[in-house]
Amino acid sequence: MKEVNINENARQQIRRLFSQRNSVNTLKRDPELTQLFDNFAFDEALKLTEGPVLEKTRVMCILASTIGCNAMREFKAYVDVCLNVGVKPREIREVVYQAVPYVGFSKVIDFLLEMNLAFEDNDIKLPLDNQSTTTPETRREKGREWIDGIFGAGTADEMEKNAPEGQEHIVEFMESYCFGDFYTRNGIDMQHRELVTFCLLASMGVAQPQLERHGVGCKNMNISKTEMVAVLTGMLPYIGFPKTQNALTAVNKAFAE
Repeated sequence: MKEVNINENARQQIRRLFSQRNSVNTLKRDPELTQLFDNFAFDEALKLTEGPVLEKTRVMCILASTIGCNAMREFKAYVDVCLNVGVKPREIREVVYQAVPYVGFSKVIDFLLEMNLAFEDNDIKLPLDNQSTTTPETRREKGREWIDGIFGAGTADEMEKNAPEGQEHIVEFMESYCFGDFYTRNGIDMQHRELVTFCLLASMGVAQPQLERHGVGCKNMNISKTEMVAVLTGMLPYIGFPKTQNALTAVNKAFAE
């Protein structure tokens, strides 16, 4: 089907990124909205991301945002996009895995199953190689190391010291499970892992304190303000203005320190 009033740049980007764009329901039944969205997402917004961030980074971050928004249709579309632009299957899987401690397993399991179906449709052999680097004996200490590495020396000690009575186990779980089991994995580098986390939190829209903390974490991982603004610009069409503006507030606060 031929789109109505979609500009040439947006049309070319859509055809390059998506394998099955013509099958998307909005093209057939809501051409007016399709025109508005496609021209914005694949021309106006996209042009402002092309210089500051790599395409692979941009699409991985949008993929993460679809999980945070619980947007299964767009998630499946962006698994396809990721594969089309050369993101490796293990990198896609790490984005999904990274969502588990932030979004929760009960939500992420559906995305994981759809990811595996997409992999099978693309003749990608499953299961993928194990990327874990810790053992039950080392996971907590390694997690503490990553907390200090991302947020500053002594952060893990401070978290333990400030834990309310009766809630010390939550800090221990964060050290051993969130950071020890997930952050220590191979598959994507630490810059991408922290940026993906920031994008997950931004797209959830309910975790401003954590979003601000990970904005500082991204800065500490040598991700520039320009790069973060570009990533959020690419995500904007998918997560909306309020969440994007909250995330920009976190970025501005992080880089004002």
